[in-house]
Amino acid sequence: MAAPSGTAVARRGTRRKRGERPARVGDPARLAAGVVAAVCAAGIATLVFVDVEPIPSVEVAGARHVTADAARQLTGLAGIPLFRASATEARTALLANAAIRDARVDLGLPTSARITLTEREAGGRWIVGPLEWFVDAEGVLFASSDPTAAPALRVLDDRSPSRFAGERIDPALVAAALRLAKIAPGELRQDATAPRVRIDPGPSGIVLETGGGWEARFGEPQGIEEKLDLLVRFLRDQPGRRLEYVDVRSTDRIVFSPE
Repeated sequence: MAAPSGTAVARRGTRRKRGERPARVGDPARLAAGVVAAVCAAGIATLVFVDVEPIPSVEVAGARHVTADAARQLTGLAGIPLFRASATEARTALLANAAIRDARVDLGLPTSARITLTEREAGGRWIVGPLEWFVDAEGVLFASSDPTAAPALRVLDDRSPSRFAGERIDPALVAAALRLAKIAPGELRQDATAPRVRIDPGPSGIVLETGGGWEARFGEPQGIEEKLDLLVRFLRDQPGRRLEYVDVRSTDRIVFSPE
């Protein structure tokens, strides 16, 4: 038998396999997807490279410890196009300020931006070295742009030469110290004319200096009301006794000097 010709071999080589579908040129679905992708890419390129109106200003609500201008600067929202702004990143930047307990950032078309702050509520003032911090019920130290935004209850903390914004003091210690800071001149005894609360680094713990040449030592913050009642009863029975200190760290036994 004669060998097949070259033309016949070529034809057999291009024969489709059984079940194989022929390729279709210009598949409508693929063409549509390509068009959509091109349009999206063009739109993104337009937003990136074409001049877009920026956010002209940022509305701020709830600012007292932090000024409205400071809040705007923290977020960096003003002056940038809305599509580049991130409410999540802006909120994270705001929460880095210790005076801000929570924040909400709302962005809206075309160029709207609003910040709503929930600031910490100062319960008193915590003095460390030359600095006077505000402190809240959670024991968080923070600075404020408003010097009148905290009660005039002061506690001197001698345990450390410095503290930093956002540092957290034991809330129980803060509550006990601020409770004693509410004691008015002459309330304990006539010679207690200038009461001042101090946190001692030693075993005396919370100390109430009276300004009358003597002090009351309370130790740990636990049971502060019971200890204070014990001190009041002792002083009521000893209205004119000369004192250097009264120690009520243990509610089972009062120690005082001179005996």
